Amino acid sequence: MTETAVKFEGAETARRAVRLLEIVATAPGPVRLAELEEAAGLSKSTCYRLVRVLQDELFLERQESGGYRVGSRMVGMAAAVLPRATAYAAALPTLRALAAASGETATLHVRAGSRSVLVLGAESAEQVVRRAARIGESTRLGRGASGLAILAQLPADDAERVTAGADDPAGVRVELDGVRADGYALSFGANHPGVAGIAAPVLGTVGRPAADGAPLSAAVSGPADRWTGERMRAFAPRLLAACDQLSGLFGDPS
Repeated sequence: MTETAVKFEGAETARRAVRLLEIVATAPGPVRLAELEEAAGLSKSTCYRLVRVLQDELFLERQESGGYRVGSRMVGMAAAVLPRATAYAAALPTLRALAAASGETATLHVRAGSRSVLVLGAESAEQVVRRAARIGESTRLGRGASGLAILAQLPADDAERVTAGADDPAGVRVELDGVRADGYALSFGANHPGVAGIAAPVLGTVGRPAADGAPLSAAVSGPADRWTGERMRAFAPRLLAACDQLSGLFGDPS
């Protein structure tokens, strides 16, 4: 529980229900009840009661195999707020290829105000210790590779408004100059201690705005003692090529 988490009757039940939705929504296939219990750390009876409510409200759907997938109500809500849902699905193979090639975690991030939000992720199966891709995680645009890669592609006035609110505006400006020169951003423990990352703009949103106008970046991150600056710089061409592929999905075709 975070320091700002509210505490009132029913709050913990709500958090458990949200956690179950997150587990099912980010799973590669149907999730069985026993798997939900283990992943969420819930007793069988508690997990079953919450799943039944979510199923009754159409947020979850039970498959003939016995597992659960996202239900029609949740899909409808996602479609209403994610006009690029089809593009996100089409982007997943590119992220999986990045994860396989690097042995680390590949993620896609979108701008939401002054923050970068993780909307899609693929983790390498090669590593026991790896950066977890938590859908919905947000970080400040001026802090960390994914946010810097988004910030660097914004119009100058817009980027400066965000930069001026950073802890170290002058430092962010220097980093942005580097991103614009190199085409990618590097970070070392900026948002998560011990985690390093490289990110680049999804180029279809530069000079050719996406349909909903929200800039994107793609990133690859992992433990800093393994995913070193040398390895990230060597991987940069592969990431930039992937961003070119993603630009075809998210750029405005007009």
